[in-house]
Amino acid sequence: MLSKSQFNNIFSTLLPQDETNSLYFEKLSMDGLEEMHKYSKDPRFYDYFEYEPFKNIDETRSYIKKLLSRMGKSNNETKSQYWFIRQNKNKKLIGTACLINLNLSRKSVELGYGIDPEMWGFGYIYKIQEALKKFTFETLNLNRLYGTTFINNERTKQSIIASGMKNEGVLREMYFKNGIYIDGWAY
Repeated sequence: MLSKSQFNNIFSTLLPQDETNSLYFEKLSMDGLEEMHKYSKDPRFYDYFEYEPFKNIDETRSYIKKLLSRMGKSNNETKSQYWFIRQNKNKKLIGTACLINLNLSRKSVELGYGIDPEMWGFGYIYKIQEALKKFTFETLNLNRLYGTTFINNERTKQSIIASGMKNEGVLREMYFKNGIYIDGWAY
């Protein structure tokens, strides 16, 4: 069993790997600001987020800064990691992924991801999910990987089921968007 410091070192330095070698993960940084901003303006990207598209590059910069601050240590533990996801063939940024809300005593972590709407429909979601699952269970040796999405997010729900994850129930009125409470679909 890994010590807390060994685990934190692995969680902070190693990257999830796509076994098909069509994608690669890299640490989130300001280096991807302009590329991320390009898809962060697309309203389709926000269908199942509680916030609106970024209006300018400063909003995208602030968002990346917020994510980077979440990757810092708290009580000598790293609770979250965020990565850019790129295509191997051309280094194009296609989205982001994260493992957040790490709970070492429970050996659990929550997953999240967002893909450029121009890249939807190419099967990248399955590659990202598989890389995060393998990283969680084999590299980090955690016991539980979980997440939640809007109850009406059929695209994500179907990909979750296809990846072998299971629905665990409905979280009533978990989200709030445009003045309406929306149930969460837990998996």
